[in-house]
Amino acid sequence: MKKRQECVDVGSEYCPCYLAETNNCITCSQLQGKEFCDCNWRGVCVYQEFVMNRNKIKQQRDYYNSSVEDIKQIGMDSYLIKLKVTKTLARQLNEPGSYVFLRDKKLPQYFDVPMSIMQSDTSNGVITIAYKAIGAKSKSLNNCKDSILIKGPYWNGAYGLGNLKKVKNQNCLVIARGISQAPSLLVIEKLIKNGNKISLVLDKGSVGEIFIHDLIKNTNIYTYEEDVMSEKGKSLITHILHNKNISLIYSAGSDLLHMNIIKIIDELGMDPYLVVTNNNELCCGEGICGGCTTRLKDGTRVKPCKTQIDSRQIIERRVLLD
Repeated sequence: MKKRQECVDVGSEYCPCYLAETNNCITCSQLQGKEFCDCNWRGVCVYQEFVMNRNKIKQQRDYYNSSVEDIKQIGMDSYLIKLKVTKTLARQLNEPGSYVFLRDKKLPQYFDVPMSIMQSDTSNGVITIAYKAIGAKSKSLNNCKDSILIKGPYWNGAYGLGNLKKVKNQNCLVIARGISQAPSLLVIEKLIKNGNKISLVLDKGSVGEIFIHDLIKNTNIYTYEEDVMSEKGKSLITHILHNKNISLIYSAGSDLLHMNIIKIIDELGMDPYLVVTNNNELCCGEGICGGCTTRLKDGTRVKPCKTQIDSRQIIERRVLLD
């Protein structure tokens, strides 16, 4: 039996969306054109919300003209940018897995580029984003000295987000490589808030710099620096897993890194909760364009921009495709 899918937007002010209006809802079977009710109950009935809204979608995400507070280089082709946003948006983005789309306001919409949130200052309405300028979209952000277009909030920047809420007063392992150090901060913050102790393995990666050192000063964090793709790095991760009774692993990096972590825990015969960064190519963030659509091993087609997927399922499939 195929597992029913979970949409990360269910229960938010952006649900129901265009997918519901076109009978392509990720969660609701009736808004998929079926006659029966068969959903993952999340405390909200998407169908009822749709009917109560006169069979129309709710207001969807829009673009904001955000001022650039600061931008600086942090490593090879990598930058930190601080953007002024509304306090409401800052609050909405102060969650693990949050991301936005950014664009130079002088360029057309297909220059939208998804960027994970590194920090969100809810008191002052400022968000911080780290990015690598490697393609046409990301390089164009370097030209935004005064203002930038921002669209959000989006929340599916990681798979296994529900696991972060389950783990309390446990030992957790966070592995962050390269530019993926950035989204790790909100995860670390969430884990600490729930009373967890963290072992943090940092890898400079292609950025060539550990840029979150000053932001992780906490007595509950045990920090290591190592190339996690090397044999020495794999041995370090194995040692931590073997000796610290790890309940949750957060892997921030490439799909190959995620796959290596899965192989290690399988070899050890362990089954901790697994949370990984979403590395799919995201274009619209609304499940409409189909650019991110992936077919899992069981034949299920999923929209990774909005669908919470089991970490193993999506990683094993993507590595196989690559």
